[in-house]
Amino acid sequence: MPLHLLLRTYTLGARELWRALRDMAGPGEQQALAELTEALFTATDRVVGAVAESYLDERVALAAERHEERRSRARALLDGRPVVDGVTPDGPVLVLFVRFGTSAATGGLSPVAVRRLLRRVQAALDRAFGTEVLAVLDGDGGHVVVPGVTEPPARLPELLCETAGPELRLAAAAAMTVGDIPRAALLTSEVVRVAAACGVRPGVHRLEDVLLEYHLSRPSEGSARIIAMLDPLADRPELVGTLRTHLEHRQDRRATARLLNLHPNSVDNRLARIQDLTGLDLADPRDVALALAALLLRDADTGVTE
Repeated sequence: MPLHLLLRTYTLGARELWRALRDMAGPGEQQALAELTEALFTATDRVVGAVAESYLDERVALAAERHEERRSRARALLDGRPVVDGVTPDGPVLVLFVRFGTSAATGGLSPVAVRRLLRRVQAALDRAFGTEVLAVLDGDGGHVVVPGVTEPPARLPELLCETAGPELRLAAAAAMTVGDIPRAALLTSEVVRVAAACGVRPGVHRLEDVLLEYHLSRPSEGSARIIAMLDPLADRPELVGTLRTHLEHRQDRRATARLLNLHPNSVDNRLARIQDLTGLDLADPRDVALALAALLLRDADTGVTE
């Protein structure tokens, strides 16, 4: 029953009781009627307050229970496990990975603010798809599972950016069967990670946008040796940052200098120092590819993007 209807039944009851008291009051009982009326209003205030509080508490408990059920279903699908308390999708499933902006991801939001953010994001997702979607989200972001869909709505990025801020990143992949969901989940999270590591601006990311970088970031037998090429820079974070920015902007020294608040000559000096320490010639396409692979593999190995 809606809360306003529930509360109205109590106020209607109080009014009917007051009418009964008024009709029964005899001559000279006006003072007694006034006292009874005040007692009736006091009791009604307490009852309405208690009913409203209990109703809202129950609604919160039910919402939390329903939210956890949805999270459990989403976790099962993302892990490739059977759905215990729901119906397993028998058709295509759209898997999304969402990463929020830096204020949420770096702990800039309080726990209360994070909960509010997640509620707003869930509401935006439900509104965009026209149904209750399954999501596993935290302060950094997470995965979303939408059965029966293969493409996200065109307005989804706009709705999510309005809700979570312009720094939001999003990737989507379709799973044709339930068994493909874990693969799609890994793919979407990796596409977002690689896009962020490569300096791609926030927004919607596709595998095609970072195809080379995605390929270079895949672990192999030679990964450890490629990562080791940057070991001489381990104690020089400013050189690693310069190398990353330089590669992100297609080796444009002026753009690199502008973003790092340096003079272009200072960028040249840093790049020369990088070459001296690592032996990588950043004018050689092969060495540029090795440097990019080393950065991407290093990020994947440490889980940190500088």
